[in-house]
Amino acid sequence: MDWIKLLQDSSIEYVTRSPNTKKGEVSVRCPYCGEQDPSMHLGIGENGWGCLRDATHRGRSSITLIAALLNCTTARAKLIEAQYSTTDPEDLNGAIAALEGLPEAPRTAPETYPAYEKIRYSGPTQRFWNYIKNRGFGDEVKEVIWRYDLKCCLHGRFKDRIIIPFRRLGKIIAWTGRAITDPVAAPRYLSSNLIKTTLFNEDAVLRGGKLLFITEGPFDALKVGFYGGGRVVATCTSGTALSTEQINLLNRAVKQFNRVIVLFDHDAMAQAFATMDWLCAHNVVVGQLPPGVKDPGALNPSQINRLIQEFANEP
Repeated sequence: MDWIKLLQDSSIEYVTRSPNTKKGEVSVRCPYCGEQDPSMHLGIGENGWGCLRDATHRGRSSITLIAALLNCTTARAKLIEAQYSTTDPEDLNGAIAALEGLPEAPRTAPETYPAYEKIRYSGPTQRFWNYIKNRGFGDEVKEVIWRYDLKCCLHGRFKDRIIIPFRRLGKIIAWTGRAITDPVAAPRYLSSNLIKTTLFNEDAVLRGGKLLFITEGPFDALKVGFYGGGRVVATCTSGTALSTEQINLLNRAVKQFNRVIVLFDHDAMAQAFATMDWLCAHNVVVGQLPPGVKDPGALNPSQINRLIQEFANEP
């Protein structure tokens, strides 16, 4: 557990040398004593932590102390502990990921990007073009396809799906396929096995900006991001259940934006507030869809513009 890194990232004052600090330990103001602790009386070491002022303020669980220091839930503290307890990378790819501050991808068998076709307005791929058009992009389908590098599949596992790439540092590391018809015995989205280790539009998310919208699915993010122009960055978490890697990425990202809006589907408000709680930052809020709109992908350009103005004008 890298306590010093956690304390630095959380802007918590600490000392490694003081009359109250044992060799090899780090000391902080006791979160249980609060303002009654005039100095750094709570020491943290390999075998646990304890306060010199009050013998009852001690324990061995790092999760318990993290929750107290950051004033967060136990569930969130578990994720934070995992984030700061990672071992050294075992190979070059892991070292590069560590240097970039990105989560190392799980050791799973590499996947091959599906055999795709370009989406054109006529011919055998016209139905994919029409699907995008009917999702509310109208005559701007060509621009959407180009901007987000959308492809389609006519055969294989991803047959009858639009392929949406997920990139890290410009390189495709995952993808998802959106069915253009309602599949009977298959999910609407069929994804590669690394999809939960990343975020859609990840590079732009980590660069930061003024407004960040977090949606459930990629077509939600496509719609908000496209009609938001250069005013917003939109991403998705590929479902409402966030992985540890996604939470780590978003925790880095929220510091780079003025406002972060969790904009999940109309029937997922509970999950949206849970996501806001996971991120636990003052600039993260839950957005409300207009009446009658079931998900962000169903918003029209005027509604997206009103949402952006609403949150851009908030302090």
